[in-house]
Amino acid sequence: MALTGFETFSRIIFGWLGRLLTKDSIGLKNQLVKARIPLLPEDYVATSVMQVVTAFIVGVLLVLGISGFLIPQVIETLPAPGGEEGETINVQRIHEVVIAVFLCIVIPLLIALVQWLTPALLESSRGTNMDRQLPFAASYVSAMAAANATPTQTFKSLARNEDIYGEISVEAAWIFHSMEFMGRDLVTTLKEAVERTPSERFAEFIQGIIGTVTSGGNLKLYFLNRSEYYAQQNRVHVKDVLQQMALFSEAYVVVAVALPIFAMIIAVITFWVSGAGMQLEEIHMYLLVFGGFPIIQLIFSGLFFSLSQEVSTD
Repeated sequence: MALTGFETFSRIIFGWLGRLLTKDSIGLKNQLVKARIPLLPEDYVATSVMQVVTAFIVGVLLVLGISGFLIPQVIETLPAPGGEEGETINVQRIHEVVIAVFLCIVIPLLIALVQWLTPALLESSRGTNMDRQLPFAASYVSAMAAANATPTQTFKSLARNEDIYGEISVEAAWIFHSMEFMGRDLVTTLKEAVERTPSERFAEFIQGIIGTVTSGGNLKLYFLNRSEYYAQQNRVHVKDVLQQMALFSEAYVVVAVALPIFAMIIAVITFWVSGAGMQLEEIHMYLLVFGGFPIIQLIFSGLFFSLSQEVSTD
Protein backbone atom coordinates (compact mmCIF):
# COMPACT_ATOMS: atom_id res chain seq x y z
CA MET A 1 0.00 0.00 0.00
CA ALA A 2 1.39 3.41 -1.04
CA LEU A 3 2.23 5.95 1.64
CA THR A 4 0.21 9.11 1.93
CA GLY A 5 1.83 12.50 1.46
CA PHE A 6 2.13 13.08 5.20
CA GLU A 7 3.60 9.62 5.77
CA THR A 8 6.09 10.10 2.95
CA PHE A 9 7.15 13.48 4.35
CA SER A 10 7.48 11.95 7.82
CA ARG A 11 9.64 9.16 6.42
CA ILE A 12 11.95 11.69 4.74
CA ILE A 13 12.33 13.82 7.87
CA PHE A 14 12.29 11.24 10.66
CA GLY A 15 12.98 8.00 8.81
CA TRP A 16 16.43 7.79 10.37
CA LEU A 17 14.91 8.03 13.85
CA GLY A 18 12.30 5.39 13.02
CA ARG A 19 14.97 2.98 11.78
CA LEU A 20 17.05 3.65 14.89
CA LEU A 21 14.17 3.04 17.31
CA THR A 22 12.80 -0.04 15.52
CA LYS A 23 16.07 -1.72 14.59
CA ASP A 24 15.26 -4.90 16.53
CA SER A 25 11.58 -4.30 17.20
CA ILE A 26 9.95 -7.59 16.20
CA GLY A 27 7.06 -6.98 18.59
CA LEU A 28 5.98 -3.72 16.93
CA LYS A 29 6.22 -5.33 13.51
CA ASN A 30 3.95 -8.18 14.59
CA GLN A 31 1.50 -5.76 16.18
CA LEU A 32 1.26 -3.69 13.01
CA VAL A 33 0.65 -6.82 10.92
CA LYS A 34 -2.00 -8.17 13.28
CA ALA A 35 -3.64 -4.74 13.58
CA ARG A 36 -3.71 -4.39 9.77
CA ILE A 37 -1.82 -1.10 9.86
CA PRO A 38 -0.16 -0.97 6.41
CA LEU A 39 3.11 0.60 7.56
CA LEU A 40 6.58 -0.63 8.30
CA PRO A 41 7.69 -0.13 11.92
CA GLU A 42 10.11 2.65 10.98
CA ASP A 43 7.42 4.43 8.94
CA TYR A 44 4.89 4.16 11.77
CA VAL A 45 7.37 5.57 14.29
CA ALA A 46 8.40 8.35 11.90
CA THR A 47 4.76 9.29 11.31
CA SER A 48 4.05 9.26 15.04
CA VAL A 49 7.05 11.47 15.77
CA MET A 50 5.98 13.87 13.03
CA GLN A 51 2.50 14.12 14.54
CA VAL A 52 3.96 14.88 17.97
CA VAL A 53 6.37 17.48 16.56
CA THR A 54 3.58 19.07 14.51
CA ALA A 55 1.35 19.28 17.58
CA PHE A 56 4.20 20.87 19.56
CA ILE A 57 4.90 23.47 16.85
CA VAL A 58 1.20 24.33 16.54
CA GLY A 59 0.99 24.59 20.33
CA VAL A 60 3.96 26.97 20.45
CA LEU A 61 2.40 29.15 17.74
CA LEU A 62 -0.91 29.21 19.59
CA VAL A 63 0.80 30.15 22.85
CA LEU A 64 2.68 32.97 21.14
CA GLY A 65 -0.52 34.17 19.52
CA ILE A 66 -2.47 34.03 22.78
CA SER A 67 0.25 35.65 24.88
CA GLY A 68 1.31 38.23 22.32
CA PHE A 69 -1.99 39.18 20.71
CA LEU A 70 -5.14 37.77 22.33
CA ILE A 71 -4.40 38.52 25.99
CA PRO A 72 -3.18 42.11 25.35
CA GLN A 73 -6.32 42.77 23.30
CA VAL A 74 -8.52 41.44 26.10
CA ILE A 75 -6.67 43.50 28.72
CA GLU A 76 -7.14 46.68 26.68
CA THR A 77 -10.85 46.15 26.05
CA LEU A 78 -12.08 44.84 29.42
CA PRO A 79 -12.05 47.11 32.50
CA ALA A 80 -11.34 45.57 35.87
CA PRO A 81 -14.49 44.75 37.90
CA GLY A 82 -15.14 47.45 40.48
CA GLY A 83 -11.97 49.26 39.53
CA GLU A 84 -11.53 52.93 38.88
CA GLU A 85 -11.73 54.32 35.45
CA GLY A 86 -8.66 53.46 33.40
CA GLU A 87 -7.76 50.33 35.40
CA THR A 88 -7.67 47.02 33.56
CA ILE A 89 -7.72 43.39 34.56
CA ASN A 90 -4.47 41.60 35.34
CA VAL A 91 -3.81 38.22 33.77
CA GLN A 92 -1.69 36.21 36.16
CA ARG A 93 1.42 34.59 34.80
CA ILE A 94 0.28 31.21 36.13
CA HIS A 95 -2.64 31.24 33.69
CA GLU A 96 -0.33 31.71 30.75
CA VAL A 97 1.94 28.95 32.04
CA VAL A 98 -1.01 26.55 32.34
CA ILE A 99 -2.13 27.30 28.78
CA ALA A 100 1.42 26.87 27.48
CA VAL A 101 1.93 23.57 29.30
CA PHE A 102 -1.39 22.21 28.03
CA LEU A 103 -0.85 23.19 24.40
CA CYS A 104 2.88 22.46 24.14
CA ILE A 105 3.32 19.45 26.43
CA VAL A 106 0.06 17.77 27.39
CA ILE A 107 -1.46 17.55 23.90
CA PRO A 108 1.73 16.22 22.22
CA LEU A 109 2.12 13.66 25.01
CA LEU A 110 -1.49 12.55 24.54
CA ILE A 111 -0.89 12.14 20.81
CA ALA A 112 2.25 10.11 21.53
CA LEU A 113 0.31 7.93 23.98
CA VAL A 114 -2.48 7.32 21.45
CA GLN A 115 0.03 6.40 18.73
CA TRP A 116 1.81 4.06 21.11
CA LEU A 117 -1.39 2.27 22.18
CA THR A 118 -3.13 2.16 18.80
CA PRO A 119 -1.49 -1.02 17.39
CA ALA A 120 -2.22 -3.03 20.54
CA LEU A 121 -5.80 -1.72 20.76
CA LEU A 122 -6.52 -2.48 17.10
CA GLU A 123 -4.99 -5.92 17.46
CA SER A 124 -7.12 -6.66 20.50
CA SER A 125 -10.25 -5.32 18.78
CA ARG A 126 -9.69 -7.47 15.69
CA GLY A 127 -9.00 -10.54 17.82
CA THR A 128 -12.18 -10.04 19.84
CA ASN A 129 -14.24 -9.59 16.68
CA MET A 130 -12.78 -12.78 15.16
CA ASP A 131 -13.41 -14.80 18.32
CA ARG A 132 -17.02 -13.60 18.36
CA GLN A 133 -17.66 -14.43 14.70
CA LEU A 134 -15.73 -17.71 14.54
CA PRO A 135 -18.67 -20.05 15.43
CA PHE A 136 -20.77 -18.58 12.64
CA ALA A 137 -17.91 -18.50 10.13
CA ALA A 138 -17.10 -22.14 10.95
CA SER A 139 -20.72 -23.10 10.24
CA TYR A 140 -20.54 -21.27 6.92
CA VAL A 141 -17.27 -22.98 5.98
CA SER A 142 -18.77 -26.33 6.97
CA ALA A 143 -21.74 -25.71 4.68
CA MET A 144 -19.42 -24.75 1.83
CA ALA A 145 -17.36 -27.92 2.36
CA ALA A 146 -20.54 -30.03 2.40
CA ALA A 147 -21.29 -28.59 -1.04
CA ASN A 148 -17.87 -29.89 -2.23
CA ALA A 149 -16.36 -26.40 -2.54
CA THR A 150 -12.58 -26.20 -2.77
CA PRO A 151 -10.61 -24.31 -0.09
CA THR A 152 -9.98 -21.50 -2.57
CA GLN A 153 -13.69 -21.18 -3.33
CA THR A 154 -14.52 -21.39 0.37
CA PHE A 155 -12.19 -18.54 1.37
CA LYS A 156 -13.30 -16.48 -1.64
CA SER A 157 -16.95 -16.81 -0.66
CA LEU A 158 -16.14 -16.09 2.99
CA ALA A 159 -14.20 -12.96 1.98
CA ARG A 160 -17.28 -11.58 0.23
CA ASN A 161 -19.30 -11.51 3.46
CA GLU A 162 -17.36 -8.96 5.49
CA ASP A 163 -20.59 -7.31 6.68
CA ILE A 164 -21.56 -10.62 8.33
CA TYR A 165 -18.29 -12.21 9.47
CA GLY A 166 -16.23 -9.07 10.08
CA GLU A 167 -12.49 -9.49 10.49
CA ILE A 168 -12.59 -13.18 9.64
CA SER A 169 -13.67 -12.18 6.13
CA VAL A 170 -10.68 -9.82 5.97
CA GLU A 171 -8.32 -12.68 6.84
CA ALA A 172 -10.08 -14.92 4.31
CA ALA A 173 -9.60 -12.23 1.66
CA TRP A 174 -5.85 -12.17 2.34
CA ILE A 175 -5.70 -15.96 2.15
CA PHE A 176 -7.59 -16.00 -1.16
CA HIS A 177 -5.45 -13.17 -2.55
CA SER A 178 -2.26 -15.02 -1.66
CA MET A 179 -3.40 -18.24 -3.34
CA GLU A 180 -5.17 -16.79 -6.38
CA PHE A 181 -3.02 -13.82 -7.35
CA MET A 182 0.39 -14.65 -5.82
CA GLY A 183 0.34 -18.34 -6.73
CA ARG A 184 1.19 -19.71 -3.30
CA ASP A 185 0.06 -23.13 -2.20
CA LEU A 186 -2.60 -23.66 0.44
CA VAL A 187 -0.31 -24.85 3.25
CA THR A 188 2.18 -21.98 2.90
CA THR A 189 -0.63 -19.42 2.77
CA LEU A 190 -2.34 -20.84 5.84
CA LYS A 191 0.94 -20.89 7.79
CA GLU A 192 1.35 -17.19 7.06
CA ALA A 193 -2.25 -16.61 8.16
CA VAL A 194 -1.53 -18.35 11.48
CA GLU A 195 1.39 -16.00 12.12
CA ARG A 196 -0.49 -12.78 11.33
CA THR A 197 -3.90 -13.44 12.88
CA PRO A 198 -4.60 -11.71 16.23
CA SER A 199 -7.05 -14.44 17.31
CA GLU A 200 -5.68 -17.57 18.95
CA ARG A 201 -8.93 -19.44 18.27
CA PHE A 202 -8.84 -18.62 14.57
CA ALA A 203 -5.14 -19.56 14.45
CA GLU A 204 -6.07 -22.91 16.01
CA PHE A 205 -8.79 -23.35 13.39
CA ILE A 206 -6.36 -22.60 10.55
CA GLN A 207 -3.69 -24.82 12.09
CA GLY A 208 -6.19 -27.66 12.10
CA ILE A 209 -6.76 -27.18 8.37
CA ILE A 210 -3.00 -27.38 7.80
CA GLY A 211 -2.74 -30.58 9.82
CA THR A 212 -5.70 -32.13 8.03
CA VAL A 213 -4.36 -31.27 4.57
CA THR A 214 -0.78 -32.40 5.24
CA SER A 215 -1.91 -35.67 6.81
CA GLY A 216 -4.34 -36.44 3.99
CA GLY A 217 -7.42 -36.19 6.19
CA ASN A 218 -10.99 -35.31 5.29
CA LEU A 219 -11.48 -31.53 5.32
CA LYS A 220 -15.25 -31.88 5.16
CA LEU A 221 -15.28 -33.94 8.35
CA TYR A 222 -12.85 -31.53 10.06
CA PHE A 223 -15.02 -28.51 9.26
CA LEU A 224 -18.12 -30.31 10.51
CA ASN A 225 -16.47 -31.28 13.81
CA ARG A 226 -15.06 -27.77 14.34
CA SER A 227 -18.42 -26.23 13.55
CA GLU A 228 -20.17 -28.37 16.16
CA TYR A 229 -17.42 -27.69 18.71
CA TYR A 230 -17.54 -23.91 18.28
CA ALA A 231 -21.34 -23.94 18.30
CA GLN A 232 -21.30 -25.77 21.63
CA GLN A 233 -18.75 -23.32 23.05
CA ASN A 234 -20.85 -20.40 21.86
CA ARG A 235 -23.98 -21.78 23.53
CA VAL A 236 -22.12 -22.12 26.83
CA HIS A 237 -20.70 -18.61 26.49
CA VAL A 238 -24.12 -17.11 25.72
CA LYS A 239 -25.60 -18.91 28.72
CA ASP A 240 -22.90 -17.47 31.00
CA VAL A 241 -23.48 -13.96 29.63
CA LEU A 242 -27.24 -14.25 30.16
CA GLN A 243 -26.67 -15.35 33.75
CA GLN A 244 -24.44 -12.33 34.31
CA MET A 245 -27.07 -10.05 32.78
CA ALA A 246 -29.72 -11.55 35.09
CA LEU A 247 -27.47 -10.89 38.09
CA PHE A 248 -26.84 -7.29 37.03
CA SER A 249 -30.57 -6.83 36.39
CA GLU A 250 -31.33 -7.72 40.00
CA ALA A 251 -28.57 -5.38 41.15
CA TYR A 252 -30.02 -2.65 38.94
CA VAL A 253 -33.46 -2.97 40.55
CA VAL A 254 -31.91 -2.64 44.00
CA VAL A 255 -29.24 0.00 43.35
CA ALA A 256 -30.80 2.14 40.61
CA VAL A 257 -34.51 1.91 41.48
CA ALA A 258 -35.14 1.09 45.13
CA LEU A 259 -32.03 2.64 46.68
CA PRO A 260 -32.51 6.19 45.29
CA ILE A 261 -36.13 6.25 46.49
CA PHE A 262 -35.21 5.10 49.99
CA ALA A 263 -32.22 7.46 50.02
CA MET A 264 -34.41 10.48 49.29
CA ILE A 265 -37.01 9.46 51.88
CA ILE A 266 -34.41 8.76 54.58
CA ALA A 267 -32.57 12.02 53.80
CA VAL A 268 -35.75 14.07 54.18
CA ILE A 269 -36.77 12.33 57.43
CA THR A 270 -33.25 12.53 58.88
CA PHE A 271 -32.89 16.26 58.28
CA TRP A 272 -36.45 16.86 59.47
CA VAL A 273 -36.14 15.13 62.85
CA SER A 274 -32.50 16.00 63.53
CA GLY A 275 -31.46 18.85 65.71
CA ALA A 276 -28.45 21.15 65.86
CA GLY A 277 -29.81 23.23 63.02
CA MET A 278 -29.30 20.61 60.32
CA GLN A 279 -31.13 21.51 57.14
CA LEU A 280 -31.67 19.86 53.80
CA GLU A 281 -30.38 22.31 51.24
CA GLU A 282 -31.66 22.39 47.68
CA ILE A 283 -28.16 21.78 46.41
CA HIS A 284 -28.17 18.39 48.12
CA MET A 285 -31.28 17.31 46.25
CA TYR A 286 -29.96 18.70 42.98
CA LEU A 287 -26.71 16.78 43.37
CA LEU A 288 -28.59 13.58 44.17
CA VAL A 289 -31.17 13.86 41.38
CA PHE A 290 -29.04 15.37 38.62
CA GLY A 291 -25.69 13.90 39.64
CA GLY A 292 -25.98 10.64 41.53
CA PHE A 293 -28.92 9.08 39.69
CA PRO A 294 -27.58 9.68 36.14
CA ILE A 295 -24.18 8.29 37.15
CA ILE A 296 -25.82 5.08 38.39
CA GLN A 297 -27.79 4.79 35.15
CA LEU A 298 -24.67 5.35 33.04
CA ILE A 299 -22.72 2.70 34.95
CA PHE A 300 -25.39 0.05 34.47
CA SER A 301 -25.94 1.08 30.85
CA GLY A 302 -22.24 0.57 30.19
CA LEU A 303 -22.31 -2.84 31.90
CA PHE A 304 -25.31 -4.04 29.90
CA PHE A 305 -23.88 -2.70 26.64
CA SER A 306 -20.57 -4.44 27.27
CA LEU A 307 -22.33 -7.73 28.01
CA SER A 308 -24.57 -7.42 24.95
CA GLN A 309 -21.49 -7.02 22.76
CA GLU A 310 -20.20 -10.37 24.03
CA VAL A 311 -23.03 -12.18 22.23
CA SER A 312 -23.58 -9.70 19.39
CA THR A 313 -23.23 -10.96 15.84
CA ASP A 314 -23.04 -7.41 14.38
